[in-house]
Amino acid sequence: MNTRSTLVLTAAILSGWACSTVMAQPAGHDHQHGTPAKADAPQSEKDQKPEKAVAEKRVGDPYPLVTCPITGEKLGSMGEPVVKLYEGREVRFCCKSCPAKFEKDLAKSLESLDAAIITDQGPIYPLTTSVVTGKDLPATPSKPYDFVYGNRLIRLGAESEKADFLKDPKKYLAKLDEAVIAAQGKDYPLKTCPVSKEDLGGMGEPVNVVVAGRLVRLCCNGCKKDLMKDPLKYIAAVDAAKKDAKPADAGSPKHGGHDHGK
Repeated sequence: MNTRSTLVLTAAILSGWACSTVMAQPAGHDHQHGTPAKADAPQSEKDQKPEKAVAEKRVGDPYPLVTCPITGEKLGSMGEPVVKLYEGREVRFCCKSCPAKFEKDLAKSLESLDAAIITDQGPIYPLTTSVVTGKDLPATPSKPYDFVYGNRLIRLGAESEKADFLKDPKKYLAKLDEAVIAAQGKDYPLKTCPVSKEDLGGMGEPVNVVVAGRLVRLCCNGCKKDLMKDPLKYIAAVDAAKKDAKPADAGSPKHGGHDHGK
């Protein structure tokens, strides 16, 4: 083979090697600039969407007292109440500075709140038997075992029954609700829905809702949302109607120092 032929053959081999190298490059690359194509480029922080945190759900009733657990000020007196959840339990404060004070010694704060709720709901508690065992609650000098679950007073025969309650709280709360409806439904003082002001029964059978140990009757299920948003407003309407319905000399005991009718 002469020199010219050898040069031509060598050039052909080199040209083929170059083509095969280019074809072997992975798709999506800019060969001119050596930078990744858009499809492979990492997302900027703006493009990355963080996963939404799962919102904690309230367990049990809304906060049932008219005052802030820290200042004792009436809720709403300093603007919209601040709502916080503690393992699902709702607590409302008069202002933004109060939650930190409440959380400084959370166990002690919750203990004080429990005491206020027991004082508030104790006089209207509907059962004389344990909601768990069905047995009579201890009489004086012995006392029932009181504790608060989801802002609701639960009264048992002994502390040992609490474990059974916590195994299925919905079951026992339903029983307690039934007892409240039976006890307070007989002489329920309102003829209209406290939310819509519509006549009860005008839209079918009234809807019974128990909040803070009190029966509130609504014209329809649609009113539940407003009731739970501002329960104290509607509880106050029911309490005030009960107060007005009593004889003047019968007196009107206040629940736990909170007169919901004011």
